[in-house]
Amino acid sequence: MKTPRALALCSAIVLSAPLGAFAQPAGNKTEEADARFRRGVELYNEVDYGAALTEFRRAYELAPAYQVLYNIAGTCYQLKDYACALRAFEKYLADGGEQIPGGRRAEVERDVAVLRSRVATVEISTSAPDVEISVDGVPAGKTPLAEPLLMSAGRRRIVAEAPGRPAVLRVVDVAGGDHVQLEIPEARAPQGPAEGAGGAPAPTPAAPGALRMDRAPRQQRSVPIFPWLATGALAVGAAATGVLALGASGDLGAELDRYPGDARAVERARARSEALALTTDLLAGAAVLAGGISIYLTVAGAGPERGDGERASSPPVRLTITPASLELAGSF
Repeated sequence: MKTPRALALCSAIVLSAPLGAFAQPAGNKTEEADARFRRGVELYNEVDYGAALTEFRRAYELAPAYQVLYNIAGTCYQLKDYACALRAFEKYLADGGEQIPGGRRAEVERDVAVLRSRVATVEISTSAPDVEISVDGVPAGKTPLAEPLLMSAGRRRIVAEAPGRPAVLRVVDVAGGDHVQLEIPEARAPQGPAEGAGGAPAPTPAAPGALRMDRAPRQQRSVPIFPWLATGALAVGAAATGVLALGASGDLGAELDRYPGDARAVERARARSEALALTTDLLAGAAVLAGGISIYLTVAGAGPERGDGERASSPPVRLTITPASLELAGSF
């Protein structure tokens, strides 16, 4: 069961006389079953266990020969689906009966004993009948189930679905040998568009056990445009006057180096350089201050909403620039 050699031994028994091993249904089902069985053996030897299992199952559906169950069990074991392997081996022993050689029967019985320690039984009950149960995406039947479900040890995802009701998901961790009783309550049916306050549809309450995803509240940010425009204008003005101030400083240096010097020209160059330097400093300071106010207003505009759903208004701030002063008025 655990190696390709065991599967090859089984395939030799069946493939040596495929038409005799498979039943003789009408049409070409026997030939198709034989072809799918051979294809399954090839895929198994290529370690494509998922595709091999599909071919073996299809061959068994077309012609239910008990020998194919041995291959199905071995492939399920390679896929770590111990519950599938156990069910296939038990049916193989039951259907094969006295036709199974003694050595093969002993081998399979040892494998069955190992597999039983790797599976659990889960008894599922629901508050309503005709609920479709699936385990890890594979349908398992409708409630009430005839017997507990056989599951491989590990984490299993159990979904219960009823017409007109949301699906209910249960995730259970089962260990080998466990017997678990799981009761799944009936999910509530979706409510009609009942109106709440203001004529808006009332939200549908979440069903017990149903998956629910809440949307995060959308945050709206308002960016103050005019403060940022003012900041940019002041920064550009500071840069322009700074360039002019550098030029005036160069002109002053040239007048001081000229010989013989002109006192009036030197004084005019000095006054122009100092005025431009002062203007540059004022504009740069105003740009820094306006930038700080813009950042504050931007952050305050993205603050928490009030209880009525409206965002708290930004504090009023007024910036006034005059040729001789810079005034900031407001409340913080």
